[in-house]
Amino acid sequence: MSTAPRDPAITVWAEARLPGFHRWPGAGGHRGYLAARHRHLFHVRAEAAVAHDDRDIEFHDLGDLVRGWWGPGPREWDCLSCEAIARDLATHLAQRGVPVTRVTVAEDGEAGATVTLLAPGEA
Repeated sequence: MSTAPRDPAITVWAEARLPGFHRWPGAGGHRGYLAARHRHLFHVRAEAAVAHDDRDIEFHDLGDLVRGWWGPGPREWDCLSCEAIARDLATHLAQRGVPVTRVTVAEDGEAGATVTLLAPGEA
């Protein structure tokens, strides 16, 4: 049996703090205040797979793609959740050829959601 180490999976990542608004129309009870439009400083993190130590995508470029997708100033998300926003960014990056593996969107850096993309054949 071989004891040689496996090649590591490598990802690069970029984060941005981006202002935006959303609401949760279905909020009720003690969280009813979330039904109204409210502001967050969304913490957005995107990760992309790289095959070598010289990077297939420069992480500064990845950050530029994230900020470009968001646009200037606060973004209006209406009733989209952190999960939906993360999925939207993952789709945006993948459509531009970025080998995105994971996107996290958090409200004010306190709580959020992560979308992990599986490689073909993974379950």
